[in-house]
Amino acid sequence: MDGGDRARPLARAQLPGVRRKNTSNVSVYPTEPYADPLADWLESIETLRAVDKDILVLPAHNEPFKGLHIRLDQLRDDHHAKLDKLLAFCAEPRTAFESFATLFRKPIGEGDYGIATGEAVAHLHWLEERGKLRRMTDAAGVDRFVAA
Repeated sequence: MDGGDRARPLARAQLPGVRRKNTSNVSVYPTEPYADPLADWLESIETLRAVDKDILVLPAHNEPFKGLHIRLDQLRDDHHAKLDKLLAFCAEPRTAFESFATLFRKPIGEGDYGIATGEAVAHLHWLEERGKLRRMTDAAGVDRFVAA
């Protein structure tokens, strides 16, 4: 199966023969600033459960692997853990930039601000769309998100 970016391997300990790698980026882009791409992405990985769990997956990056359903569980659980942390972090109003340390395992450098911001906003929008966060926009047009 062509796994594309959706089914990329995670870690040797979880999938035999696979080294730790990046996960797929799910981002909001300037062309659709109010989109909820994380909802679409989470729904799409559930659709992949119709595929045989023992199929050989050929990801867009890294080594082929078996264990598709295990990987889908890891991806879903990783995003829901990030959402839980982000919701707790937003007890006070927060910008997408301020949420980087909560969402990402490593510090974000200037060269990664765009991709990190897109992913942070995707997670903030998912929570906002479900009524868990509300958006506050200040006079300068800066959005902050706070627990509802």
